[in-house]
Amino acid sequence: MKKIATALLVAALLPLPLQAQETAENLVAGMRKAEMTYKELMTLMGKSIGMMQEGVLTHNREMVEQGANFIFTHPAPNHSPWAIMKPEDQAGFKQALVTYDKVLDENTKDILKATRSRDWMAATGALSQLQVSCVSCHAQWKDKAQKWPAPLR
Repeated sequence: MKKIATALLVAALLPLPLQAQETAENLVAGMRKAEMTYKELMTLMGKSIGMMQEGVLTHNREMVEQGANFIFTHPAPNHSPWAIMKPEDQAGFKQALVTYDKVLDENTKDILKATRSRDWMAATGALSQLQVSCVSCHAQWKDKAQKWPAPLR
């Protein structure tokens, strides 16, 4: 599983010259800040994928569009996402955030393209690829995340 995650990361980074690579700080700075933790954000991302799954299953293009919209426009958590990692893991996690943000967008665009042309089998395949991308990142990082206290509201 780690080999898949590493291959995805390398494949996504190869076409980018070093000076053109976006930083995690710039990525997060360009997003709306939401009153939620990174864990809560990931829960919403999972629900968005679930909405797209149901939309593909029932051939409901609007449901797919709504789930995709959240992936494209998701906010940043109320803290730096890399703060959930130990200091020695933060640089790698920052790069993963930048890479997977692009990968998830590309996977989601593939799902939308297929559903807009009513090619539900292609949409199923593209949705499977999105799920592989999510699981690859989670497999690489979930056990390294530190427990983060619940936000005070």
